[in-house]
Amino acid sequence: MSGHLSQLRSAGLRNQFTSQTLTMDRLREMVDEFETDVLAGKHSEKGWGNSNYGLSKMALIAATKVMAREEAVNGIKVNCCCPGYCDTDMTSHKGPRPPKEGALNAVLPATMENCPSGEFFSNMKVSEW
Repeated sequence: MSGHLSQLRSAGLRNQFTSQTLTMDRLREMVDEFETDVLAGKHSEKGWGNSNYGLSKMALIAATKVMAREEAVNGIKVNCCCPGYCDTDMTSHKGPRPPKEGALNAVLPATMENCPSGEFFSNMKVSEW
C-alpha cells in the first residue's frame, strides 16, 4: 500500500502522523517539511521515505483521521479508500482489477451498517495503516 506508515524510517514521524492530537495545520506543516527536506536532499537522514506519491497517500489517510475526529460531533463519518491497481487510463490499462470492482471500495463504507469513521478501506475491508 502506497500510504503505509512503514515507509517512514523515523518512529518519531510515524508517531506524529498517528497522533490523536494531530491537526490539519500540523499535517500541512509536516508535508511542507517533507518537501523542504527532499529539495535539500536531507529527507532520508531525517527519517522520511523516498516516495512523494506514498507520502501524499499517507497524508491523505492522516487527514481523513483528523477530519473524522473533527466531524464526529456533527454526526458525520469520514473515511477514505483505495480502489487498487485498476485497469484504467491512469495505469495504461496494466492494472488487473476492473474499475467496477475497485469502485466497490468506495461504495462499501457508504452502504454498510454501523460504518466506522476515520478508516482507510482497501480490498473491500478496513486496511491496516
